[in-house]
Amino acid sequence: VGSTAKACEVNGRICTSIELSERWHKLSIQRLETEVGAGASTHHKFINGDSSEELLKLETSSFDFAVTSPPYWGILNKQDHKDLGNIDKYEEFLDILVNKVFLQCARTLKYGKYMALVVSDFRDKSEYISFHSDLIQKLNKATIPEGGVLRLQGTKILLQNHKSLLPYGYPFAYVENIHHQYILIFKKEKK
Repeated sequence: VGSTAKACEVNGRICTSIELSERWHKLSIQRLETEVGAGASTHHKFINGDSSEELLKLETSSFDFAVTSPPYWGILNKQDHKDLGNIDKYEEFLDILVNKVFLQCARTLKYGKYMALVVSDFRDKSEYISFHSDLIQKLNKATIPEGGVLRLQGTKILLQNHKSLLPYGYPFAYVENIHHQYILIFKKEKK
């Protein structure tokens, strides 16, 4: 919570943060005030709202870097929650996430600047969803609203070694233990 804003504050950068949940929004501000110092949150812009709506209000080609960790499809399954992860069909979720969130994030980037997406593959019941590769297929060379394209620059793997490996299903079945995330790095380029 608030890790990007904290990293920006520590490194002398300015953060614009969009968070749907009021609880996490407030905790992001509190984290800066507690862990960095009183008044630290005032150097940044914290927006409590739906990113698919709030991104439209941000100026085109005005940011130097975008980083996001999106919701995962089907993870929450709460009817009273407005999170993208609660959309019934995976393909619909993917299309909305790409078109209304990621391509709008890319629109706000200056040309030649980068966007990092922190994502993890996941399971939907017994099906393994290769979320990171689906995103790469949809975003690489995608046309950005108001000009430009996204080009994949590479991927990094973020290990989570603090989790223990357990032999789920062994010896009767193989169930992948997911202990890492992918950081997908895209660059905004002119066509």
